[in-house]
Amino acid sequence: MFAFIVRRLIGLVVVLFAITVLTFLIFFATPGVDPSRQLAGRNPDPATIAAVKHQFGLDRPLPVRYALMMKRLFISRDLVSYGNQALKVVPAITSAAPVDFSLVIGAAVLWVIGSVVMGVLAVTFKGSIIDPLLMILALIGISMPVFWLGEVVNLVTQDRLHDTFLFSWVPPLGYTPLTQDP
Repeated sequence: MFAFIVRRLIGLVVVLFAITVLTFLIFFATPGVDPSRQLAGRNPDPATIAAVKHQFGLDRPLPVRYALMMKRLFISRDLVSYGNQALKVVPAITSAAPVDFSLVIGAAVLWVIGSVVMGVLAVTFKGSIIDPLLMILALIGISMPVFWLGEVVNLVTQDRLHDTFLFSWVPPLGYTPLTQDP
């Protein structure tokens, strides 16, 4: 049993290492893409590009760049996203984690309840005309992109029909923690 756990842990480390290397190569070693130009913003001058290359170590060999990136990610935690503003990545992710987890838990509860209801209905009406209709509905639900479905549900329940008696219990657009009333 101990050997099995050790093999699994070694496999976990190898897979995580492979994923980090592959991700690093996609973003920082793709031919024809200069990450320093992307990090420097719109229409950067050559001095800004050189400064960004030096700051992020992009003027060093590829293994050194990988080591610097992993150090920034796991040790110093000072990754910066340069878009409209310089944004610290790790604090932004950790501050959004409670919101993400509550949304995932809420979606999982709805998914389980919906799945159980659909399963009970399919068993109850097995062999009738309702059975294939439930199968088609389940197939559509599985095939539909979740982000699109979420936007459509938001538009219907929180915008257009929010004032009706059917959806008045749905909170308005925005996030409200589970510990607070909407």
